Amino acid sequence: MSATKRRLAGIGLAIGYAGLLGAVVAAHNAPATAYELSLYAETPVAVWVAFGVAAVAGLFIALSTRPESRIHHASLGLIGLSALTLTAMPILRGYRFYGAGDSLTHLGWAREIAAGSLPATDLLYPGIHTFTVAVATLTGVPLAQAMLYVTLVVFPLVFLVTVPLIVRLIAGTPWAYSVGLAAAALFVPINNISVHPVAHPTSQAILFVPLAILVTLAYTYRLDTDSVVSPVDEDTPSSSRAITDGGWRSGPTATGVLLVVVSGALVLYHPQQALNVALVLAAIAVVQSVLSWLRPGSAFTGHRWLGVQAVIVAVLFLLWVPRFERAVGTIRFTLGSFFTGETAAGTVVAAKSTSLTALGGSLLTLSTRLFLAGAVLSLIAALLVFAVLLGRVERRLTDTSVRYLTVALVPPFLVFLLVFAIGAGDMYLRYQGFIMVFITVLGATGISLAVDRLDASVKPGTGRALALVLLLVLSPVAVMGYHTSPYMYQPTSHVTESQLDGYTASFEHRGEGIEFTGLRGGPERYVDYYYGSQRARTTLDFPGYSDRITPDVFNGGAYRSTYDEPRYLGITQADYEREVVLYDELRYSQQGFEQLETTPAVNRIRTSSGFSLYYFSSDSAEPPSDDGGTD
Repeated sequence: MSATKRRLAGIGLAIGYAGLLGAVVAAHNAPATAYELSLYAETPVAVWVAFGVAAVAGLFIALSTRPESRIHHASLGLIGLSALTLTAMPILRGYRFYGAGDSLTHLGWAREIAAGSLPATDLLYPGIHTFTVAVATLTGVPLAQAMLYVTLVVFPLVFLVTVPLIVRLIAGTPWAYSVGLAAAALFVPINNISVHPVAHPTSQAILFVPLAILVTLAYTYRLDTDSVVSPVDEDTPSSSRAITDGGWRSGPTATGVLLVVVSGALVLYHPQQALNVALVLAAIAVVQSVLSWLRPGSAFTGHRWLGVQAVIVAVLFLLWVPRFERAVGTIRFTLGSFFTGETAAGTVVAAKSTSLTALGGSLLTLSTRLFLAGAVLSLIAALLVFAVLLGRVERRLTDTSVRYLTVALVPPFLVFLLVFAIGAGDMYLRYQGFIMVFITVLGATGISLAVDRLDASVKPGTGRALALVLLLVLSPVAVMGYHTSPYMYQPTSHVTESQLDGYTASFEHRGEGIEFTGLRGGPERYVDYYYGSQRARTTLDFPGYSDRITPDVFNGGAYRSTYDEPRYLGITQADYEREVVLYDELRYSQQGFEQLETTPAVNRIRTSSGFSLYYFSSDSAEPPSDDGGTD
C-alpha cells in the first residue's frame, strides 16, 4: 500500500473511531426517561449517524488494507466494537432492564440463586443465571444490570469472536477473517420470534454454538498435533499415525477435553441446543466412517473421529435432562404428536398472518425485514456447497469442512421439519436460529472464496468491492432487525424503573386475597421478579397470577357484571403504547383506557410516572387504602 493510501486509511480510521466514541457518548447522555416503544426512534439521530460512520469506515478499511497491517487490525476492532454498540444500546441508554417477558422470569430465578433460596441444580438451564450472579458478585452492580451485561455484551462477543475464526480456518483466504466478522455482525440467528437478544437461555446458547464448532474443527483436524493436514499446507498427505477412534484408546487430548467442557456448558445454558450439537457430531461421525471406508487414504482418514464426542455430549444430556419432568414431557409430546399424526402445521403462521393483515402489514413484508440477510447468506452457502460437490474448490481443508458443515445441517433441519409439522407453536424457529449459525459460517466462507477468486481472475479489488456493496446493503436490514420495534410490528422490550417499582409497591401493599388481572395476561412476570420465579410457580399461589381481563370486558367497562369480587388491574405506559399506538386498538381500545378514569366502580389507588394501579370494587367492598398511593 502506498504512503498516500495508508494516510487516507489512517484518517478514515480516526473518523470511524471518533464516530464510534461520539455514538457511545451521545447515547449515554440521552438516557431513557420513560417507556420507549422503539429504541431506534427514541435514540437520538446523531447516535445512529455516528454509529453508521463508524461501521462503514471499519468495513471499508478492513476490505481495502493488507490483512497483516496494523490499520487493518484496527479496522476489525472498529467493526466489532460497532456491533457491540448495537447490541448494548439498551445499556448505553440507561434501561433499568431489557426483556419484558421471559427475561423477568429468568431474572427472578437469578435473584433466588443469589439469595440462596434456589439451588442452581434445580433449574433446567441455570447457565445464564449463575453467570449473572457471578458477574453481579464480582462487579458489585445490581443483578438486573449484570444480566444485561451477560446477554447484551458477553454472548454477542463470543459470537463475534468465534465466527470469523471459523471462517478463516475454513476458507484460508486473506480476507476471510474480515468477511467472517462482518457476517457475524449481521447476527442472523436472532429472529426475534423464537431467538431473542434479551435474557432467553436458548438464544444465548445459540450464540454460544460457534465456540463449539470452532473447538470441534480444531479437535477434528488435530490442530494440537503435527500429524494432520495443515490448514496452510493442504496438500500434505494424511499421517499414518491418524487417530481414527476419537482418541478413545490413546487417551484424552487438551482440545478434546475443551470440547467436553464447552459441550457441558452448552447443556447448562440450554439442553436443547446441546442435543442439537450431539446430533451434529453424530451425523459427522457417520459420514467420517463411511468416507474413510469408501475412500481409504483420503484426508478424512487423517481426522479424529467425532463419534466418541457425540456420545459424551449425549451422556451429559441424559445425565441432566431426565431430572426435569417439563423437558421430558416436551420430548414425549413432540414424538407422540408425530407418530400419532396429530399435527397442526401452519396454525401459528396463519394466526400471525391474520394479525399482521389487520395491522396493515403482511407476512411477506415481515419475513423480508426479519430474514432477508439470512436468506442471502443461505443462497451463498448453497452455491458454496454446490461448488464443493462439483469439485470446484481445490483447497482440501475447505472441501472437507464444507462437507462436514453441510452434513451438520441435516439433523437440525429434519427436526425443524418435525416441529413445524406437529405445530408446536413457533418452536421450529429456534431450530432456524441454530441452522443460521452454520449458514453464517458457510455464507461468509462463500463470500471469502468469491472475493479471492474475483480479485485474482478479474481485477484486484473487484471481489472486495462487490463484497463491500453486499454487506453495506445487508447491514441496515440486520441492524433494524436486532432489537424489537414497530418496524417488525413488536414493541421494544424496555422495562422501566416505574414498572418494576410500581408492581413492587402494589404487591407489598395489596389487600389480602384480592386477585390481580392484566391486559393479555396477569402480572406473572413481575410476580416472578419480585417473589422469585421458583416460589411464584410452586408455593406462593399468588391471587390472579396469570389472569387477564378480556378485551370485551375492558373495552366495554363491564367490570361489575364480570367480577363478583374486587380486582386489582395494573396498567403501564408500555401497555398503552403497545395496544393503542402500535396495534391501533386491535384488541384493547383507547376508550377502554379512558373508562378506567370515569367508571364509578373503578378507583385509581396508586400512580407514578408510567404505572397506575386500579381497584375494581364490588357492591360490598370499599377500596383499600394504599400507604404509598401517589408519587
